[in-house]
Amino acid sequence: MPKSIALLAARGGASARGPGTGLEGSARVDGRRARGERTRLRVLEALLQLVEEGVLKPTAQEVAARAGVALRTVYHHFEDVEALRRMALDLQMRRHQQYLTPVDPDAGLEERIRTVARQSRKLFEAVTPIRRAALFDELHSPEMAGGLRQARLMRRDFVNRAFAKELSERAAEGRALVDALDAATSWETWHYIRARLDRSAVAAEKTVALTLAALLSSGREADQR
Repeated sequence: MPKSIALLAARGGASARGPGTGLEGSARVDGRRARGERTRLRVLEALLQLVEEGVLKPTAQEVAARAGVALRTVYHHFEDVEALRRMALDLQMRRHQQYLTPVDPDAGLEERIRTVARQSRKLFEAVTPIRRAALFDELHSPEMAGGLRQARLMRRDFVNRAFAKELSERAAEGRALVDALDAATSWETWHYIRARLDRSAVAAEKTVALTLAALLSSGREADQR
């Protein structure tokens, strides 16, 4: 993963020792670091604004213009535009992972299904612009692929925990049910419903919920027969 983006969003600077002596020298270093992190965040926000407006592969010049900084400033903070997209994706995932809050395992199945579908809608609607932009890099960037893999594992774990009871009851089905739930709640499925079928976010949420209900209820119905 790229080096921590949390610093950019959560704090203005870190304590560091550098040129100069005593508190005055340390303050100057801290001030430069804080300004650098603010500039880096401004550049990331500029790229996110552009992709949200439909510019999936903005150039470094476009990002610099939107951020109100010189082109050399972009390249001072980021190796290339691909690195910029990687860090922007990481920033968005860190910001919006709060949507995947733990689901009460003792709640009724219908309530858990509604909760998972609703949280998936909030997360995917927030990250879709930068996620689409990342499609260009996933195949040839090991770092981008690794970041997306971590995001998928986080979501898969969230879903597995939400339906741990049902997965335990149907352990004989092995990985198939886990994979089916994973596919039903994936960004790829969400994007297909939204972009290819041209459905609204609310309609897509209902589709996800219906799919989960069908997957998780079929085993119970078979047991009752």
